[in-house]
Amino acid sequence: MRVFAFMVTMWIVAGSSVEAGNVFVRDPEQFEKYVTRLAPGDTIVLRSGEEWRDVSLVFEGEGEPGRPIVLAARDPGKTVFTGQSRLRILGRHLVVTGLVFRDGSLSGGSVISIGSGRGESAQDCRLTDTAIIDYNPEDSEVNYKWVSVYGRRNRVDHCYFKGQTHVGQAVVVWLNGEPNNHRIDHNYFAGRPNLGRNGGETIRIGTSARSMNVSQTVVEDNLFENCDGEAEIISVKSCENVIRRNAFFSSAGTVSLRHGNRNRVEGNWFVGNGKASSGGVRVMGEGHVIVNNHLEGLTGRGNRAALTILSGVPDAALNSYWQVKNVTFAHNTVIDCAAFTDIAFGHGQRGRSLAPVGIRISANVVQSTDPNRAMTVRDATADVSWDRNLWTGPTTDLPEGFAVKDVSFIKGAFLSELSSYSLLAIPEGDPRLSSDIDGQRRLESVAGSDVGSDAPTRYTVPRRPLVGPKWMD
Repeated sequence: MRVFAFMVTMWIVAGSSVEAGNVFVRDPEQFEKYVTRLAPGDTIVLRSGEEWRDVSLVFEGEGEPGRPIVLAARDPGKTVFTGQSRLRILGRHLVVTGLVFRDGSLSGGSVISIGSGRGESAQDCRLTDTAIIDYNPEDSEVNYKWVSVYGRRNRVDHCYFKGQTHVGQAVVVWLNGEPNNHRIDHNYFAGRPNLGRNGGETIRIGTSARSMNVSQTVVEDNLFENCDGEAEIISVKSCENVIRRNAFFSSAGTVSLRHGNRNRVEGNWFVGNGKASSGGVRVMGEGHVIVNNHLEGLTGRGNRAALTILSGVPDAALNSYWQVKNVTFAHNTVIDCAAFTDIAFGHGQRGRSLAPVGIRISANVVQSTDPNRAMTVRDATADVSWDRNLWTGPTTDLPEGFAVKDVSFIKGAFLSELSSYSLLAIPEGDPRLSSDIDGQRRLESVAGSDVGSDAPTRYTVPRRPLVGPKWMD
């Protein structure tokens, strides 16, 4: 840790203090005075209390790998920003931790911005252990974001976002034409009521205009609870992102691959608990892989089915509906959902005439009590292959590629005997998954050849993610 050149051991003046690379400040004026003097390894510490009202802080600096510059609350969770307060994080290897933004509002922009749209860079920065709670305007039509992420290799983790009621997302990733490799993980998103219009997503990655850009953002190990803002809980509008190991509980929406190609949705839990309009994964674009997910108690139909694959528009504009091509939906478990699949949804509406092609639905377990409504194909020309799926429950005319068998479900987990592994022949090109939804190793002798998301195994369960700030425990 660095000690400033003009210090001997500790310097105290006008209520601020600096010791062993830590700078303690009482107000925005002191923050502005000392933030420019920070060096790699230093920490600037904000006093506790709710006196941080109507402040606009710019945390700018150049840390180093392993020696970031840190902005921290003196007592995590007790430094509270309110009014029209906001924070910008600019530079490299910066960490913000322990803050709370509560009961304030803005007229536009972002509550917290990592980088900016004005070319101000942020790389290898981190927002952690921070909360934004009920930061809403009186008019729900006022549009601003809670967290905007620009730049490259930035991380938002172990944060709490609750009670957003206005137009705008909790977290937005903005693109600039290059892969940004951000990570959004171990956050708790809660209490997002229905907005009644578009713009109520919880997370958005990209925009329609830049949807063919590669983002490579990872959204993992987050909890979404009662996130009902609109049909898209997570709206993916870019390429090569990963949505994995998240839990969606009692949330009226979907993970929507709205624009862009080659995204992966893996190992997520979608548990609707019977909530109206709760859904699974909605697909547009090409080359997506959706595997190892558990979908249970979802009531949504149409564009909120467990799996919705839309019809496309010829010569589609970037903000329109691109034809779905070469999508794999495999090793998923679907239990007691109102609709398992809706294929070619929207066919014939708003110019959507292109049927999905190259769709593979393989090695899934489906339990349904309403087979007549569980699977819908709205365009007979849709190119869909079904193979090695297992169906349990009442049956009607199932497509080839389903076997019917009575199986047991306990606490939402699928249990089967080893005999189910050889249920059907393994076709060429079968997706080979080395682990299941819990991170358990699938048995090596049959890796990838079992069905459903949760493989019977004798190995332990390594994945038990904890979300939200530590100070909320």
